[in-house]
Amino acid sequence: MHVVSASGWRLPVAAGLELHVEDVQPDARPPGGAALAGAPGGGVGSWGSPVVLVHGIAGSTADWAAVAPELAATRRVIAYDHRGHGASGRAPGGRADYSFDLLLADLTAVVAALGPAGIHLVGHSLGGVVALRYTLEHPDRVRSLVLVDTAAAPASATGPVARRIVAAVLEGAAAIASGSDLARRDGRAGAGTDADGPAGAAQGGGVGAAQGDGVGAVHDHRNPAERQVAGLGQADPEALAALGRELGGYPSLVPRLGEITVPTTVIVGEHDSTLRAGAQTLAHDIPGAHLAVIAGADHSPQASRPLAWLTAVDAHFARVETAAAGGTPAGRAAPAG
Repeated sequence: MHVVSASGWRLPVAAGLELHVEDVQPDARPPGGAALAGAPGGGVGSWGSPVVLVHGIAGSTADWAAVAPELAATRRVIAYDHRGHGASGRAPGGRADYSFDLLLADLTAVVAALGPAGIHLVGHSLGGVVALRYTLEHPDRVRSLVLVDTAAAPASATGPVARRIVAAVLEGAAAIASGSDLARRDGRAGAGTDADGPAGAAQGGGVGAAQGDGVGAVHDHRNPAERQVAGLGQADPEALAALGRELGGYPSLVPRLGEITVPTTVIVGEHDSTLRAGAQTLAHDIPGAHLAVIAGADHSPQASRPLAWLTAVDAHFARVETAAAGGTPAGRAAPAG
């Protein structure tokens, strides 16, 4: 087990809205002995190029708990909760304040807060779409890209069956989140607490729900199923409804994939049947991209098969370092298992 240090901080992104951000750093010193800078700044060189983890819908920084400590053993890792998710605040404008455009603006704010150094971007599911858009709009800030169980085209582009599956799953998720939210608020009302005030937040509601100022990317020890249920309970139902609808109809990014020039690895779980074709498209259309199929994994291989996921990501960074040193990266990757 590698020893890492971690801290949580708040990043204002709009009036009345802050994101929960976690900064995970190795408890070590880079060659030369210079200590790593703390959040939200950073150093320069390879140690100053943080890995930014972007989770999917109904998720949180806890989605990375099985892999973040190992990933942070040799590099700085930044994880954050989307607005309306995890310990980040809920958008005061309700459903109108949840969109892919605003998630992109939030990621842009997170990266800006880290300083001028380039980043390595890792996006899962919905977070992969946001990461793709960021890479296309800010190619100068991205050193490399890892896309995990995501697609460059909406579910509607894969046919009516996939669209209905996605819609049904997200409608159910919103219902679970809404029921959990009401139960949480009713429970606090009976106890004489304000669900949206400091007392409510301390008990798991409002800003800082469940994780508070903790570091879920490192210290969340629940199993993947427990984290999934907890994520639904923390999420704003308005966020799930709005973002779920957009997942079925955002503009396809497939025509622009050829514009991506940074080293890219596409990871997909063997059993994620909905997104296997999307992963193939990403790997085929992004120049030089590598595809890693994680044997036995589902939609979240970083949780269900963390060692295989880390192996694929380690290979990605090895290729990045080879390319940076002027060498020739290896050919397309074989499936990882």
